[in-house]
Amino acid sequence: MTRRDGRLDPVTFAVIDAALRSIAEEMGASLRHSSHSPIIREMLDYSCAIFDRDGRLVAQGEFIPAQLGAMALVVQATIERHGATLRQGDVFIANDPYTGGAHTPDVNVLRPVFEPLGAGRAGRTRASAGRAGRASAERLLGWVGTVAHQVDFGGPNPGTEGADNRQLFAEGLVLPPLRLETAAGPVEDLWAVIAANVRDPVATLADLRAQMAACRVGQRRLLELGQRWGPAMLGDAFRATQAHAEQRTRAALAALADGEAEAEGFLDDDGAGGPPTRLHVRLVKRGERLTVDLSGSAGEVGGAVNSPWASTLACIAYVVRAVSDPTIPANDGTLRPVEIVCPEGSVLRPRRPAAVSVRHLTCQRLADTLVRAAARLWPEVAVAGHFVGFFSIMAEGPSPRTGRPVVLQDVVGGGTGAHGPRRFPDGRLEPGGDGLDGVDTHLSNVGLLSAEVCELEYPWRLIRSELIGGSVGRGRWSGGRGLRRTYEVRAVAQSVVLYCEQTDPRFRPWGAAGGEDGTPTRLIVRDPSGRRIRVRGKGTLRLEPGSTVTIETGGGGGYGSHLGTVSSRSRRGR
Repeated sequence: MTRRDGRLDPVTFAVIDAALRSIAEEMGASLRHSSHSPIIREMLDYSCAIFDRDGRLVAQGEFIPAQLGAMALVVQATIERHGATLRQGDVFIANDPYTGGAHTPDVNVLRPVFEPLGAGRAGRTRASAGRAGRASAERLLGWVGTVAHQVDFGGPNPGTEGADNRQLFAEGLVLPPLRLETAAGPVEDLWAVIAANVRDPVATLADLRAQMAACRVGQRRLLELGQRWGPAMLGDAFRATQAHAEQRTRAALAALADGEAEAEGFLDDDGAGGPPTRLHVRLVKRGERLTVDLSGSAGEVGGAVNSPWASTLACIAYVVRAVSDPTIPANDGTLRPVEIVCPEGSVLRPRRPAAVSVRHLTCQRLADTLVRAAARLWPEVAVAGHFVGFFSIMAEGPSPRTGRPVVLQDVVGGGTGAHGPRRFPDGRLEPGGDGLDGVDTHLSNVGLLSAEVCELEYPWRLIRSELIGGSVGRGRWSGGRGLRRTYEVRAVAQSVVLYCEQTDPRFRPWGAAGGEDGTPTRLIVRDPSGRRIRVRGKGTLRLEPGSTVTIETGGGGGYGSHLGTVSSRSRRGR
């Protein structure tokens, strides 16, 4: 029901709000089940979302926290570039980290959704499409969008990424917002350009079509909502769900104590063999507002660990929700009570053309540093340090099934930190507990590549995959265990890209409230004879058949002194 004055009532709002989130989840299911590459269909590295006509985030599926809110900047950049010429049937593609993207393998596919002709809107003039306007018989209802990690998007390295990249120009095909399709069909020239620049065009083009299919699902469902409730009511719901997230964030912040706290964290290096890179966080909480000051962090660096602004914003949105109330909806309203201080030229807000391809290492370290500062400000939300080393391996070789070039990528997580008891503003009490074993921590949510898929799809063999006993930081509650994985090259010599963090023991997962630290990361590469090859935590090398790569990720830090107590993990065996 709606009120007689046509305004949104609470029940209708709840129904539409739930429907919007359901649409995003259904889009995700469509993308997963129609995609080609294991990194999407098996490892779930994608997100889907709905935006209002001005490109503000309305609803997003809870897939990858690193993409929380980040897509909105891409939609807004698309409106800025094409707002005056939007037409029914348009589909856009973009991956430029300096127009709202994250890194070039994360490719956005977006679709504007228009009210259908004959819906009582024909002949009306749309006053604006974001920042530009045009007369039209079609009225823009909103946008639907997807972002998915393409396993390769060009560049000198298989998988496109490389920690030692010096500029964006080394990071594959860079696309500002461009039309991928119109009402007349695919923009064939652009599809041909993409196919000519990637190592596995079969996989890349199939995954792009899966993203387009997910957008069609979102378009259809959004139109159904518009037809059910009317475009005006749907627009009211868009604004209401953003205002609801803002109000809940303000209330959650108001329930936390005022104060100031700071923390610092370090990356092992700058991605290109340079010194450790410092991240510094200062939190200032006053009433229902929070200031996040990142100005003490290092300037942009020569390697590819720089974090573009969209990724830094996503990181802050993730931590704000995590420490205040994780049930707050993820939309444009979440960060409205938050002021962010971060100068351009920072490692957390680089200038074009600084390289950014392994920015996720920086995002995970930033998240852990934000959490550490929050724990000092609000002891009731304290948690020990997580593994934030985010190991990734990429390699190019012939498919065991077809012989065509394919690109392997796997991501290996580790242990989360243990946590103490926590009482939420609504009175809920969460007891303390051990960390989680072998997960992709903080901002990511990517699954492990299975041995069966690895050996079926790629010229590699997965020899070992196991939790590491003794890797945890002990405490009243112990951290989660790290993972050990060993890969063997098969068939032919291959270029292999590797990167990870926390190999420097100084930066291993930290213990809290008297708990012990977790273990650092170890990367071990051996040639076919078993001789160890010296390798830093990040690099590109060529490996012959029979060579092996072993990663041992860190366990999480412990919480509370373990003296005189035994954690549940200790009781069941570590």
